[in-house]
Amino acid sequence: MKNLNNRRKNHILKKKRHDKKLKRNQKRKEKENLKQLSYKINQLPKELQKKIYILTWRKYWRNYIPITAKIPSWTYHMNYVKKQLWEARQKNIHFMHLPFNTLPENKQWIMGCQCDFCLNDTKLSQMEKHCHYLTQYRHSAYFADKFMPHETIGIWNEKLSYPHNNINGFDPGNTLIKVFDPLCGSYKENKINKRLREGIPIQFNY
Repeated sequence: MKNLNNRRKNHILKKKRHDKKLKRNQKRKEKENLKQLSYKINQLPKELQKKIYILTWRKYWRNYIPITAKIPSWTYHMNYVKKQLWEARQKNIHFMHLPFNTLPENKQWIMGCQCDFCLNDTKLSQMEKHCHYLTQYRHSAYFADKFMPHETIGIWNEKLSYPHNNINGFDPGNTLIKVFDPLCGSYKENKINKRLREGIPIQFNY
């Protein structure tokens, strides 16, 4: 076993040395090629050298993208977070159960949350869950004031909230938007909301 390990180590060391030699040789060849190219250009007439110079810079500026025009490195993550927040409101998933907020081992059941963890939770019995839903149905402030910890105070513990900014002439002062419904998925959920969530057609009778 020791001989095999020594052979493997020697083989890895030889490979590393070989790779370093190849890199050195490549750099040397590149330097030599540049020297040869510059020497050949210097042998050309001055007028031709000027034209080559102008064409080279034109090509460079065509392919050049300034830093201010490049997409910032944080754009991908920002778009990912925006998408997660949008889907959370659509599917009624609580902010605390988004993948970038709470570790899976630290998650606890939140009533109304439609994430996989809460839907498959078995720590609390169905009777206990029904009691929470019934209390919330009778007292609308129960979820924000009693059920959720005080550290999680925010709009994600409210069913409706005013938007924070004015977009395209949209007046945030007179419009409420849905945030999180604690009764979602329960037997006390609003029937129209349930039909909309499940994609069931709604008929209007006059």
